[in-house]
Amino acid sequence: MKKIYPLLAIFTLFSTWVLGQQIQGRVTDLQKVPIQAATIEIFQQENGNHITTVSSDSSGNFVFGKLAVGIYYQVRSTMMGFQPWSKDSIIIKKTTTTELNIAMEPSSSNLAEVTVTADRAYIEKRHDRTVVNPDVMLSSTGGSALEVLEKSPGVQLDQSGNIRLSGKSGVTVYIDDQPTNLVGEQLREFLRTVPVAQIDRIELMTNPPANYDAAGSGGIIAIHTKRYRSKGLHGGVSIAYQQGKYGQTNNNGDFAFNTDKWAMSAITSFSTTNTYTDLDILRKFEGGQAHTSPIFSQDTWIRRKGISLSGRLGADYFIDDKSTIGVNLNLRSTPIKLNSLGESQFMSNPENHDSTLIANNIEDRTFSNLGANINYRYKKHGSGQKLTIDLDFLKYKGNNKQYFDNSTYLPGGEATTFESQIGKVPNDIRIYSAKADFVHPFGETIRVSSGLKSSSTLTDNDANFYRVFQDDMIVDIEKTNHFRFKESIHSAFTSIDGKFGKWSYQAGLRFEGTISSGLLLGNGTQPDSSFNRRHFDFFPTLYLQYRPSDESKHTLSLNYGRRIDRPHYAWLNPFVTPFDKYTYYLGTPYLKPSFINQTELSYNFQPLVDFTLAYAKVKDLMSETIRIEDGIYYSQQGNLGALTTLSATLNITYSPIEKFTLIGHTAIHLLHTKSEIFGQQLDSKGTFVLIRPSLSYKPSEKWTFQVDGEHQGSQKFAQFSMKKRTRVNSAINFKMNDGCSINLALNDIFHTEINTGEIGYLAGTYATFSTLRDSRTLSLSFRYRFTKGDKNDRSYQGGGAKSEQQRT
Repeated sequence: MKKIYPLLAIFTLFSTWVLGQQIQGRVTDLQKVPIQAATIEIFQQENGNHITTVSSDSSGNFVFGKLAVGIYYQVRSTMMGFQPWSKDSIIIKKTTTTELNIAMEPSSSNLAEVTVTADRAYIEKRHDRTVVNPDVMLSSTGGSALEVLEKSPGVQLDQSGNIRLSGKSGVTVYIDDQPTNLVGEQLREFLRTVPVAQIDRIELMTNPPANYDAAGSGGIIAIHTKRYRSKGLHGGVSIAYQQGKYGQTNNNGDFAFNTDKWAMSAITSFSTTNTYTDLDILRKFEGGQAHTSPIFSQDTWIRRKGISLSGRLGADYFIDDKSTIGVNLNLRSTPIKLNSLGESQFMSNPENHDSTLIANNIEDRTFSNLGANINYRYKKHGSGQKLTIDLDFLKYKGNNKQYFDNSTYLPGGEATTFESQIGKVPNDIRIYSAKADFVHPFGETIRVSSGLKSSSTLTDNDANFYRVFQDDMIVDIEKTNHFRFKESIHSAFTSIDGKFGKWSYQAGLRFEGTISSGLLLGNGTQPDSSFNRRHFDFFPTLYLQYRPSDESKHTLSLNYGRRIDRPHYAWLNPFVTPFDKYTYYLGTPYLKPSFINQTELSYNFQPLVDFTLAYAKVKDLMSETIRIEDGIYYSQQGNLGALTTLSATLNITYSPIEKFTLIGHTAIHLLHTKSEIFGQQLDSKGTFVLIRPSLSYKPSEKWTFQVDGEHQGSQKFAQFSMKKRTRVNSAINFKMNDGCSINLALNDIFHTEINTGEIGYLAGTYATFSTLRDSRTLSLSFRYRFTKGDKNDRSYQGGGAKSEQQRT
């Protein structure tokens, strides 16, 4: 500790200078919900002279600048529906920034005549991120994190179910400022186990600041779960049942107990998965590509059933009013079973069936993770200085047992062949990380943040496949494999943010050195092979914001950033994983990292309009690539030459008449992918529109009615051409009292969310696909919350690498 602190202080002081003194803070209610447009006044305490008045912004933030040293001040805050707040004897010391957190109590007078509440906005725009408050989107209530992400502005799922942000892939997802380190199906399954009831807010960062890891060329999605910071006893329970074709549940409970010295919390959740996917694939072969017949039509029904159990324990001990030490433990287990029943037709022409393949496949998947965190926080009140240290350990363990039965029949029903295969695919991931961050304000307008971080990832993936003949199991050498991968990343960053007149700025520089190695263990026919790589990169970021005055609702922002997308260990793994007899997924150790340079120009008029223009260019884009050889379909991640994107995004929040609120997200994306792929020149251009409107009607404080929907236009991206799709949702919320509410939601009312498209550049093959999910669901959820405590201005940190949240 004594060695780290001076090192970080020197690292910080190297890039700073001193300008002045200020008071900055945040206005919230007792539940820590930001209060916008509160009036905050500052007076000289000695003579009562009024100095200035400011208003809190959409995040509740305010700043008083250019204050004299050594004078006692009084600050007062007023807001309709809340009791007046004031604090005396605030003294400004030299070269310090005084932080002032204002928690306002609702007014108890004239409650019989009028009730005033401070509702959170669905979308909050900040200079480096967009904040989404999922509780406002009622049709997501009772669902999972994956469902609420699908309805968040700018977020979409591509043809393979991977998450995109503002039209770009390579998105990194964080939970409480911890990267999940998952992609693809594992990430989707993980997000399905996080109930919406646990989520406080979601932060969408297309161009994250330097204090975040540079990984994720598509940006970062940071999911923050709920925390209690006031002293006393708090808790709640959420129960939800969802009925589609099948029924499933999503339930959670939480408990927190905070005293002057301790803050303890526990959260547990239990959910069931019971859903389906109907997948249709058509392939027409030309020029000798067909393995059997020139037309291949496949209809696969995938049934997914499972449960999820998770728990989180946390404890913070307040050593004194400056120092806190915390411990957090996260556990999660998700066993799931997939039954796939596929019927494939081989045809000489649409009227002439040559043979039928019946594939009956079963997968038993178990996936669990353990996360442990020890953290230390030092915060010098009145100075703005902060030191945070985090030690983290993450372990993911999975096992996939696969059973494949394939039978071929002639048109008359005669069986010709039967094949059976068994696969056992365990994997183990261990991640160790340590980081230390330091924040130091200089004067009234400058704050500097610096930090160091080291992480190490160890993965072990084993695949054992067997062909079954009667009672004998024979090793399938082509698919059996063992792959180990190691990666260490060492980084350092510094950033400076402040205000100069009507301008606010933030500039940062992050350095990351990556060292990785992979070992493919041989088998009876294949020798061992290995690779080693290392690269060292700098990632600059810059944010500028112009605001005519502290009271102005108009802001103009410009930002720039450079990021990296490293190959995920699963993509480097050269395993061949079968989906069925004619469809395989495989990895490659030759993937290179992608780099992106991006800039954005935004105009914001609080709280009505937010408009953004963005330009980005990705080099060595990593994307799913498809090839067909001898009639066999192979899917794997590959490097495409370059992707250029142009985007225009408009977010609107507007109340046309009393009790009605309209929220709208509209985006236009122009995507241009250019590369050489499988000996062909790929030049794909496409423009698509994404529209997500929501209309709420609130006739009283107890009732809220809401209708929302989505229209996603047709689009082209790399090899894929997607057709347009739409969905309409509705919801009703009844608030029984401040602690209880019931929500009823009907999603995808007309069951029109069907993912269809074509795959191009297949050299003699025409391929289409259509995916129908169990998206038309009726959800009923109940929430109950209680709190027994009093106001406590001490900020409960919550651990779990919360430093990123504290720095924003």
